[in-house]
Amino acid sequence: MADTKVYDAKEVHLSVDNRIISTFQEGDMVTATMKEDRVQTSVDAQGNASVAVNNNRLGQVTVNLSGTSPDHKFLNSLANSNKVFPIVISTPIEKITGAQAMITKQADAAFGKDTPKRTYTIEVFDMHMEVL
Repeated sequence: MADTKVYDAKEVHLSVDNRIISTFQEGDMVTATMKEDRVQTSVDAQGNASVAVNNNRLGQVTVNLSGTSPDHKFLNSLANSNKVFPIVISTPIEKITGAQAMITKQADAAFGKDTPKRTYTIEVFDMHMEVL
């Protein structure tokens, strides 16, 4: 019988500059994506393919905090400092890391009936994605 993996959002941990981030907005807490494809391909007029490995390791992490999160102030201060920091997203089945990252976009400010959402965009210069 196959070992069934069970996802639990409480087992997702985000560490920014060695601090665990908490109190996220409803929906996706954090997303991570590579900025470019792993390979570049082209085909000549006669149909011969060429393939090049793309060594670009740039990634982007989006963090969706609740406006009442205690980490909103921390991330805003980190963005204002222009500091380079490590980032880790870990679950029991995946781990995403980067030794060098910076906040590229501070959270927009919107206010209304619901708890405000504060979204930070982080550029990761050396992102590595691993399934455990």
